[in-house]
Amino acid sequence: MKTAAPLVRLPESLGLAVQAAVVLGSAFGLLDGVVAAANTSAHLTLASLLGCLAAAAFEYVALAFSVLVTFALVFHPALGRWSALARLQAYCALGLTVGLFAELYWWTRPFVFYGQSSLSAPRLLASIGLLVVAALGARFVARPLAAFIQGRVLILVPVGMFLGCGAIYLLMQRDPLASHGVPNERTRDVPNVLLVVVDALRQDVLGCYGNARVKTPHIDALARDGVVFENAFVQAPFTWTSFGSMLTGKYPRRHGLVKMAAGTRMVENVTIAAHLENGARRDGRHLEDADFLSASFHTGTLSTGSGLIQGFDLYYEQMAGHGLVVAESAWSVFRSDLLLHLLGAKLAQKTGGDVAGTSREWFEKNGQKRFSAMVHLYSTHTPYDPPPEFKNLYVDPNYEGPFTTFYAYHREAIERGDVKPSPADVRQIKDLYFAGVTQADAAIGAILAELERQGTLDDTLVIVTSDHGESLGELGLWEHNHMVNTNLRIPLVMRLPRGLPAGTRVSAIVDEIDVFPTVCDLMGLELPAGNDAYARIDGTSLLPLVRGEVASVREFSFAENAIFASIQDRRWKMLVPFALICSDGWEKGETSHGIGPVLLDLVNDPEETKNVLAQNIEEARRLTGALCVWFQSMPAIRIEYSPRDREAEQRLKGLGYTDGGIGIDQPTSEPKR
Repeated sequence: MKTAAPLVRLPESLGLAVQAAVVLGSAFGLLDGVVAAANTSAHLTLASLLGCLAAAAFEYVALAFSVLVTFALVFHPALGRWSALARLQAYCALGLTVGLFAELYWWTRPFVFYGQSSLSAPRLLASIGLLVVAALGARFVARPLAAFIQGRVLILVPVGMFLGCGAIYLLMQRDPLASHGVPNERTRDVPNVLLVVVDALRQDVLGCYGNARVKTPHIDALARDGVVFENAFVQAPFTWTSFGSMLTGKYPRRHGLVKMAAGTRMVENVTIAAHLENGARRDGRHLEDADFLSASFHTGTLSTGSGLIQGFDLYYEQMAGHGLVVAESAWSVFRSDLLLHLLGAKLAQKTGGDVAGTSREWFEKNGQKRFSAMVHLYSTHTPYDPPPEFKNLYVDPNYEGPFTTFYAYHREAIERGDVKPSPADVRQIKDLYFAGVTQADAAIGAILAELERQGTLDDTLVIVTSDHGESLGELGLWEHNHMVNTNLRIPLVMRLPRGLPAGTRVSAIVDEIDVFPTVCDLMGLELPAGNDAYARIDGTSLLPLVRGEVASVREFSFAENAIFASIQDRRWKMLVPFALICSDGWEKGETSHGIGPVLLDLVNDPEETKNVLAQNIEEARRLTGALCVWFQSMPAIRIEYSPRDREAEQRLKGLGYTDGGIGIDQPTSEPKR
């Protein structure tokens, strides 16, 4: 009778697990480190690159050590009678399976049911498939790898030295922002700044703008204590370009970010955050770099890669999977692109570490400092997939249609004609959106409550606004990037007890470009200097308007996307294709693809359904003349298409604004910088 092999001592098994952890952790750490280095926005010298790679390897080895040593401890009774090579092979197989699955899961996201929740049935089934593939690959590689490790133990010596350098590099990291935001004689009499931008938030869904159904108690309370601007507009109905105007005070073709696409970046501009680092005060003093601690917490497509976060000391990027990053720390920026930290940040988001939770925790730690913060909330942007506590406030429990959520692919199916929403479907989609509005309001309330708890709320300029509105089936349109006022009109609420009169409502036209100058005025700062065509600030301070010193700050609001430029006053709105602006015979003109000018009477046709150009030609000429003057005052930057622009142009057919076409003539002049 064959006897069982004797149980080996635990230290031997632990030693084999450590060997596997060192080799596998170093390999995956260096692999992901090289990928991060190729994609990072960090400014790396050769020394900092080597330090970051060594630190990455050290972190991955530490993780592999914790997993494999724990596995060895738990399963030693079962594995202790295996040969050393078999045990080492088992440890390698486990480590490889975990590592390969993580790599496959992350890098296949853009191709495997993109846009669907990671917990949806298709994504879960796909994840199981990826895990099987990783396990099969690990089994194939584990045996030769184990044999290589067992026969070359001495190779661990130089690897260990490299890891030691990584540990030292990590110990050398210091917080470069420790002294930022400490109140001093330059900042004791200026407020903090909190800019909350709720992506795709319509104005008409808030209680302070007259909506009696949607619950927004925190924004409404802010409005009662501050100023409500009833006719606030954006300069573009999509995110990057609109944020560019809000943060710089410039029209799109002056700040230069006129397109949303991978690799597109706003050139250097002075943003609100950057101006608080070196802005000149009206009393002759200058702010300095460390006077304010600035942070951006953003979701969605907003990113450091777009160039919109210039001037912020810290940033948190939820969609990109970046945890809180110190912008001037090479290691912090590099680390945020490591798969280990990307997956960690994504996991933290599932347990409350999203923009709302992370920003509130940051205010809890830094609310006593002089801060400038932007919080970009996304619950009103697709996907409309609110948590049950908000969803159940609005949706019909008896609804049995297909829209339990509303993702971008749902919108695409509607636009293709694959799905025709019933009235009940439209109500359901709107209810999902309303739930997102209340979710955003709750997040704002939590932040304001934290600042109030610390006693700094009344010393903070709070601004709540949006980068654009949203279409919810009106005119057959969904989401945004449309030149209709459900997209162009936004909420704008400001509160600062010692600078803004409570309970004030302003009916005059204001624009998002006015936010920057208003912040500067309230803080006693001069606007950024510069007289060239790109440096000029187009916005104006709204304080004279709020205080009743002037009746208006502008006669018209201008906006643009890749198809139209628009001009509107309190009654009339004119849309003109770029190819026809300032051209002779524009009244009867069309582009080569059948798009002509549109005049809308907003008083008698607030839904914007009828082109009344022929009946009101003199009004159209007045507006077109002013539009031409504005257009010619802007730097000549070519207007480029994004895929959504192509889609939006096709949908113009249904509005009666055009007889169709797939493209429009575009200006060909290039930017001059």
